[in-house]
Amino acid sequence: MVRRSTWILLAVFVLLVVFTWLFQRSQTKKAESEPTATPVAVQNDIYNLSGRLVTQIKIADSSGNKIGFYREDANSTWAISDVAANEADAFKIESVSAQLLALQAQSYLDTTPAMDSVGLITPTYTITMTTSDGGQLITYVGDLTPIGTGYYVRVGTGPVLVVAKVEIEGIVDLLKNPPLLSTPTPEVTETETPEPAGTESPVTPTP
Repeated sequence: MVRRSTWILLAVFVLLVVFTWLFQRSQTKKAESEPTATPVAVQNDIYNLSGRLVTQIKIADSSGNKIGFYREDANSTWAISDVAANEADAFKIESVSAQLLALQAQSYLDTTPAMDSVGLITPTYTITMTTSDGGQLITYVGDLTPIGTGYYVRVGTGPVLVVAKVEIEGIVDLLKNPPLLSTPTPEVTETETPEPAGTESPVTPTP
């Protein structure tokens, strides 16, 4: 004869099996009904020009120093404002402009800080880009970060982000070192001074 306690244990076991089966079934249905989340890639490029062509770039610092560059279209070479076109190092300007357009954010600040705390009330540098359709992108460069590896940057009224120090300084260095072609210094050659025509050396008379 089976003991009463054995029947009780058997009933508990059956209930556990049924509960487990019902729980697994409900979880499977829930998973099937929920959409699968697709990871979203983080965009680190700080500019989105959407195919627009940049035709002018102006760089200025808080001391009032500034320099400007321009080109007519995509097939034109870069030149420096107020400088003869043949004196500008168009290759270097093209290289630096490509570096500017490819700037990436090291990080974004989770919360918007007080602009004066990151040097963006009076920016250290201001970079203004004008596109062929007349639009403008203004980039404000503030203070160095506490660890000194990046600058606080803001594009227009966008979020505050951090861009690598070496990338920013590679661009704003054009203020101190304008991209001008070096002109060779002409060599000075010594020439003999000819004696005036019709002059003769005096003859000393013989005693």
